[in-house]
Amino acid sequence: MARESTDELLVELSARRFSVGFSVFFFAFGIAAGFLLAFTGLGFLEDSAGVIAGVFLVALLSVALSGLVLFLLRRKLLEKIFGVAEAQMELLAGPLTGVAEGAAARDPERAMQSARRLIQVGLARYAWLATRRWIMTSLTALIAAMAALAGTALLFKQNALIAVQSELLAEQNEKLREQTVMLSQDVQLAEAARNAGLAVEVTAIAAMLGALADRVAAQQGPSGAPGAAALVPVLDPMRDLERGLILRITAASQAMRPYRFLDIGLSVAQPMDRLRVALESRRADLPQLWAHLAAQEGWQENGAESMLIDRPASPERGQLLRVLVGAGLRDLELLNHFGLDLSFAFAQGMNLIMVSMENANLAHADLSHAELRVVGLSGATLDNARLRHAGLRQVRAGAIAGEVAREPFTAPGVHYVTSMVGADFSQALIHESDFSGANAMAARFDGATLVAVDFTGASLGAASLRGALIVAPRLAGADLRSVDLDGAVLFGADPLAELTALAAPASFRADRYRAEPVAREAVLEAGRLWEAVDEGGLQALVGDAPAWRLVRISGFED
Repeated sequence: MARESTDELLVELSARRFSVGFSVFFFAFGIAAGFLLAFTGLGFLEDSAGVIAGVFLVALLSVALSGLVLFLLRRKLLEKIFGVAEAQMELLAGPLTGVAEGAAARDPERAMQSARRLIQVGLARYAWLATRRWIMTSLTALIAAMAALAGTALLFKQNALIAVQSELLAEQNEKLREQTVMLSQDVQLAEAARNAGLAVEVTAIAAMLGALADRVAAQQGPSGAPGAAALVPVLDPMRDLERGLILRITAASQAMRPYRFLDIGLSVAQPMDRLRVALESRRADLPQLWAHLAAQEGWQENGAESMLIDRPASPERGQLLRVLVGAGLRDLELLNHFGLDLSFAFAQGMNLIMVSMENANLAHADLSHAELRVVGLSGATLDNARLRHAGLRQVRAGAIAGEVAREPFTAPGVHYVTSMVGADFSQALIHESDFSGANAMAARFDGATLVAVDFTGASLGAASLRGALIVAPRLAGADLRSVDLDGAVLFGADPLAELTALAAPASFRADRYRAEPVAREAVLEAGRLWEAVDEGGLQALVGDAPAWRLVRISGFED
């Protein structure tokens, strides 16, 4: 009995090992199938998940039903196949004894019958064990394969949902960014609403200056040509402005704070911007013309919605400057002395003609596309001011001694330096203007046309003159450290040697550039030179000197 129990235990252990191995094999198969479907047919797996689950359930149910039928009919099947209804291990003892007794009695017939019986019982026993093992192994394998396949599919489904969630988070972040921009716009527009109340003060100042101009005109009376008395007279701040009005003007300018307002994408002060709008309908028909003008004028695509301008500005201060000049004030030094604040003034396209603004505060002001003719800006602060595409003719913006400064800044021994740090003169025309002794560090003259401009003793360190057209400049003692002249056009027999000789000692590195000859006809068509001089005027300025384009061949730290 002990031997029979040991044999049965060995058979059971073998069956369990087989079942475990078979289950592991099917589990690995399920994982492999899951990965394969996930990488090659995730859409099919998602669309057919019900069908796949149904197939597994049907297979599982079929195996379970087959096992149940075999278990219930095992006696009849064993008896029909092997002639033995029971296949317990103890039943093997009788046939085995018969075989032994037949052999001992030398009775072949009995031994053969016992052996046949022994084989039938053994086969029946093995058949039932194998069937039971197959049922259990199949059920375990199907469950393992289904679990592996479902787990893998769920994992990749989770990854797909995480990817969708990431996209939704990115979209949410974009919406939050837009919301932040809108909140910033609300804050800036609220500041604009606050400053709108100050526009009434500008109107009141305009009315007071208008009445003052009428009184002065009436006092002056007719002066020559008919209707001359009706023209706006030139007001003398020292004589005509009351102290209360001066303080009111300066206080209003200081109360007007800069802010960012909506950029509608169109400026009537810019002639080329009006051309851009006019050419918009022909853009598809004239792509080359559009591309050329866009590159020259810096046209940019405007979004569907208006956005805020790129930096704070004060339209109210710009309007105040227009009112002061329009009322006949040509000398603003007295107002500047009392603290007139025109920093951040937004006055694009304004005309300043024969105006003196010595020691004015125009830092961060925007005078792009403005026309400045015979304007005094000596000692003024123009740090980071914008004069893009502006026209400057006979502008005095150099340093000035206190002895020759205008009242009330006249002071012996004082030296006023014009500060133009970071000022932007890109694409501007500067003709016969004086920047001598000015601090123009990091100023930008990219694409500008400079004709007979005086930079004597000026500080141009880190300034950019990329693509500028420079005609007859005066650069004696100018600091040209790290100045960028890439693409700039100059005249002279040897422009690099001449720049080295004129600039402040050791401030210009000629080895950073090479000079390439340029046809004079091309120079006459470049930039805005035609607005300043014709061919005869160019001949008078540079004579027969050839034109050269400088090309930078090394960095500034080399």
